[in-house]
Amino acid sequence: MHWLGSDDKTSTSKNPIILKQFECNKRAVLYDNTLDKDVIVETHQGVPFCKTCNTDDCGHVGFTILLDQKYENEGFILD
Repeated sequence: MHWLGSDDKTSTSKNPIILKQFECNKRAVLYDNTLDKDVIVETHQGVPFCKTCNTDDCGHVGFTILLDQKYENEGFILD
């Protein structure tokens, strides 16, 4: 979760994953610097699913869950 503590949350050189687009409990578009591509995680009935990894238990899903929790608790993602 290096991204949450990062001063520059949009820097691909400093963050392995950056957030490009977010709709709480619906969809997150992430950029995975390791894969060098966009990753889409969609949430249906509370269950996130990574369209890139084709699974519900990869790091992208975990990242999206934490984003959803942060948004629900604080009302915002970026500060």
